[in-house]
Amino acid sequence: MNAPDPTAIPPAPVPGLDAPVKQYRAVIFDWDGTLLDSTHHIVGALLGACRDLGLREPSREEAGWVIGLSLQAALYRLVPELGADRVDAFVGRYRAHFMALQHEMRLFEGQARLLRELSAGGAVLGVATGKSRRGLDESIERLGLHDLFHATRTVDEARGKPDPDMLLQLLAELDLAPETVLMVGDTTHDVLMAQAAGVDSLAVAYGAHAPSLLESARPTALAATVPDMQAWIRARAG
Repeated sequence: MNAPDPTAIPPAPVPGLDAPVKQYRAVIFDWDGTLLDSTHHIVGALLGACRDLGLREPSREEAGWVIGLSLQAALYRLVPELGADRVDAFVGRYRAHFMALQHEMRLFEGQARLLRELSAGGAVLGVATGKSRRGLDESIERLGLHDLFHATRTVDEARGKPDPDMLLQLLAELDLAPETVLMVGDTTHDVLMAQAAGVDSLAVAYGAHAPSLLESARPTALAATVPDMQAWIRARAG
């Protein structure tokens, strides 16, 4: 075997192959459809409220698109024919259907373990959600996760997605630079909110929005499954 030529020029590196993996100090999660397996329950509650009030019943895809928005914004998009005088009635029927199903809702497999690993590793954890404050707090308490999140924001304290308000509030409260934060969510609303706040985003394709729709929003990365999402985050946070 010939000895290597010490004067030979080494091959050029493949772009990106040897680049260090970016590490994040903080991970902000969407709730429904990202951590909590609740997408089909929300869709069912929306469609049930439409039936109760004799409204046109949208497709499940249409109902899924509005998940992540505030409930008021979702109604204007989903049932534009709903008069202002019937909004309260719709909200009441939606919440009745949703609460009847709430006991069935569980975290996606492995999510509690992921959160506890990240927390033990020193990651700053937060939630940015279109849920109400009461709804989020009840869900977190029921699932025994109240000790894991450093801060949370709902549409009761901030403008709804894709406006960056709730994410910017979290950055300010937790004293985080945007480049140190990862936003994780299952909708384009999450991705667009992150972009507007100068934050990287991991879109997950097991929730409300289809992979093609998520890709159109140009997230930093896209995880097809729950295990893919968990592996991607474990390599970069905590």
